[in-house]
Amino acid sequence: MTFDIDRLYALLPAFYRIRDMERSEPVKALLSVIAEQVAVLEEDLDQFYDDQFIETCAEWVVPYIGDLVGTRGLFALPSVMKLSQRAQVANTLSYRRRKGTAAVLEQLARDVTAWDASVVEYFQLLATTQYMNHLRPGNVSWADLRHWEPLERLNTPFESTPHTADVRRIEPRRGRYNIPNIGIFLWRLQSYASTKSPAYKVDERRYRFDALGKDTPLYNRPETEDQITHLAEPTNVPMPMSRRILDRYLDTYYGVDKARGRKCARCWTWSERVGEDRVHPGLCERCVPVVLARGSAS
Repeated sequence: MTFDIDRLYALLPAFYRIRDMERSEPVKALLSVIAEQVAVLEEDLDQFYDDQFIETCAEWVVPYIGDLVGTRGLFALPSVMKLSQRAQVANTLSYRRRKGTAAVLEQLARDVTAWDASVVEYFQLLATTQYMNHLRPGNVSWADLRHWEPLERLNTPFESTPHTADVRRIEPRRGRYNIPNIGIFLWRLQSYASTKSPAYKVDERRYRFDALGKDTPLYNRPETEDQITHLAEPTNVPMPMSRRILDRYLDTYYGVDKARGRKCARCWTWSERVGEDRVHPGLCERCVPVVLARGSAS
């Protein structure tokens, strides 16, 4: 219940309200101060209730809830942008259930940094003599030059070509492929939509998506997951798309259902601003003023 000045003043008997009006309303002025303090108290009580849950609590409460569930936050350097520990504390129990798996490392890396992540266990990419009771038919000891896709994924987190054991250490980024090594890849650069920008014409048959004519690769729109149930795939991270990848998986990366926003009911274009106007929720930002102008002219 909200106790504003009008509600509190209406609770007084009419006799006192009449006498108060005859004396320049000193009682109403007093009740306005009381109502202001009651509003502050109500807001504080609402925030106190929200602070009991990790999803709605204030930022300063996050370390205290983390202490209750027995998790420790990361130490932030003064020169580094401060990151919220909310996602890490919220997923502490799920971390412990999946402790020791690559999926929990991937989830933890994304929750801490807020970037798309991929974890690679390099022992699975070693070309070794296989155990007869645990055969891996896809793990051959040579690269097949007839298959273009494994070669296209080389030196990425999604490569499948086996390697010989690398005895160099992974810390200086010189050696990767060995039994105890695990790689965590993070994507700081995100994909951004380029709308209403004309393609740059190179010649009669070639165009570039960059309006300035730069040879810039296209990036896919990542399909991120709130809870990681499997290791990241190329569609889950913002990776550049080659011509072969786009030609082979055109339905995966291109289509009406892959566009951002909603379709305008008037011009049929897809826009993220469809639904912003309450009078015409099915129109885009370009069609709303046109419809309004026609209505006022008629």
